[in-house]
Order: sequence, then structure tokens, then C-alpha cells
Amino acid sequence: MKNVTSTVVTFVAPAALVEARSAAISAAQGLGASERSAYGANRSYAAALNDAFGFAWFTFRDATELKKASPEFAAEKDAFYKAYRAVREVSNMSKIWGDIKGYGEDDARARGLFGFEPIVEDTETEGGETESSGAGSAKRSPDLFIVEDLTAAYNRLIRDDEQLSDKGKVFRGELLAALKRYGITGLEG
Repeated sequence: MKNVTSTVVTFVAPAALVEARSAAISAAQGLGASERSAYGANRSYAAALNDAFGFAWFTFRDATELKKASPEFAAEKDAFYKAYRAVREVSNMSKIWGDIKGYGEDDARARGLFGFEPIVEDTETEGGETESSGAGSAKRSPDLFIVEDLTAAYNRLIRDDEQLSDKGKVFRGELLAALKRYGITGLEG
């Protein structure tokens, strides 16, 4: 007979992280009506994870390795899973967590966290010249443009549904199909 020892990790999450987790869970609870709120809430939760833990947690592919690196992070992930499953039946929780990991990486790249170069957006001045904003000289990638701007455009079209023409509704449907083909999930459709 083997002796099995278990270590219990107690982690007291910062208030901002608890608030972001609660918003993500609340959005999941109301997913029948609006998945777009879950998208925003999950992005905020991922950013809060970046702020609370201060390392590139989204790079870990193996849960065991992540638990070794940060038992506190593993405890937070477990708390999220339990709370999410308590409000919504989920057949593939790893898909939801995969989306959150992607949002965490997007946030880290956008803000220049964990050794990533901050993203700089170019803007055109009145004279037609291009100016860079932000630190460094890197431009935002086309992929990040697709994820952020086109997803935001789709969400705007959903929000303004009553004002959208029939032609606009067709466009919105085609945009949704394109975003899904690109691999962006969690959008209403």
C-alpha cells in the first residue's frame, strides 16, 4: 500500500482577478442570449490573469508543468473551471480555456508584457504622413488586426442590429463565417 501525499494550495486572488473571473462566469451563465459578452469577459479575465501572475502562463501546453511552475495559477484555473461548470454545462472545457489562453497572449503582445515587443499602431496625419504610436517601432500584425478590429466590427453590427439594413445583415453573416473559418470562436451566430 502506497502513502499518497497531497499538497493543498491556498491562493487568495487579487480583487481585480476575482472581479474578472466573476464577469466571465456571469457571461457564461447568460450565453443563450449573447455570446459576445462572454468574449469580452473572457478577454478581460485573461488580461487580469496576466496582471495577477506576471508570467506567460499561456505558453504552457501541459497542465502538470503549469502546476509545477505556479501552484497558485493552477488553483485559480481550477476555481474558474468549477465556477464555469456550475453555471453552464460544457462538453469541452479545454476549448474555452484555449480561447482564454489565446486572449492572454494577445493581451501580453498588445501591452508588451513578458518580453513581447509592444504593438505600435501607425496613424496617418493630415499631410498623408504616417506616425507611429506607442513604444518601439513594430507595427500591429495583420493577424492581430483580424482578431481585434474585425471581431470588434462584428460585435458592433450585432449590437446595432435594429439599425442594420438587410444588406448589412448579409455582410454581418459573411463576416461571422469568415471569422469562424479564421478560428475565432465564441461569437454569436
